[in-house]
Amino acid sequence: MTTRTTRPAHPVPGPIVSRRVVGTPGEVAAVVATLRDANRLVGMTLPAQMPHGDGRVWVTVRFIDRPRAARTTTPTRTGRRWPVVTAVAVPATTAVAVAGYLAMQLVTALIALLPLLAGGAFVLAVLALLLRRSGVCCPGLHCPGCNH
Repeated sequence: MTTRTTRPAHPVPGPIVSRRVVGTPGEVAAVVATLRDANRLVGMTLPAQMPHGDGRVWVTVRFIDRPRAARTTTPTRTGRRWPVVTAVAVPATTAVAVAGYLAMQLVTALIALLPLLAGGAFVLAVLALLLRRSGVCCPGLHCPGCNH
C-alpha cells in the first residue's frame, strides 16, 4: 500500500486526525476534494477496493481537525412573527367589534320598538275580547257565511 502525503504550507493550527472514508469513488473523491479545498488535508492513502465487490472504495485520510465555532446566540423568530400575529389579530378583532356593534344596534332597535309592539298587542287583545263578547261573527261587516 502506497501512502501519498502533502505537507501543509503553514504550521499546523490544530491536531491531525486520521479517518477511514468508505463510499463510491465519487463520494470519496468529494470528501478528499472538500478537505483539500479547505486546506485541511495532510495526507491520504491510495484508494483500495472493498472486498465485497460492491464497487465501493476506502481511503484513509489525515487532516487538520478544527473545532467548529459554537454559536453565541440562538436565532429567534420574534422579529418575523409580528406580521403573522397582526394578520390574524386585526381581522379577528374587527369581526368581534362589528358583531358587537350589530348586536347593540339590534337591541337598541328592539327597545325602541317595544312600546309600539306592546301597544299593537294590546289593541289586538282588546279587539279579540270585544269580538268574543258580542257573540256576532262579524259586527257590521257582511260576509258570505253569517246571514247578516
